[in-house]
Amino acid sequence: MTLSWSALPVLVGLALCGPAAARGTEARGNDFPAFAPRAACGLERGSGARATSYRGCLSDERAARRRLRHGWTRFPLADRRNCRAMNGIGGSPSFVALLTCLQLGDGGLPRQPPPLPPAVR
Repeated sequence: MTLSWSALPVLVGLALCGPAAARGTEARGNDFPAFAPRAACGLERGSGARATSYRGCLSDERAARRRLRHGWTRFPLADRRNCRAMNGIGGSPSFVALLTCLQLGDGGLPRQPPPLPPAVR
């Protein structure tokens, strides 16, 4: 394949603009994930667990997706990137796991359990 010199500026422009355009949509908060709640709950369904367990898992996934949808841009972009990357490791991504990761990152959840009350003698 021969490349004419007149096509070179176009190719360079496409190479330089493509990554910038992708970063631009993410910076505006348009990077909301599109996970499948049924895939995240696949282990509940395939493990012989009760149907109520599977329905509960789906309900939790949908509730977490709603909470994330309403507050997605509230979380810092770096946290969204990191949590999405970690959420994709080792199986089907989960909205519940993503929400938990983001809440831990912004201090919305305690990192340590509360201290136990003193023992009564």
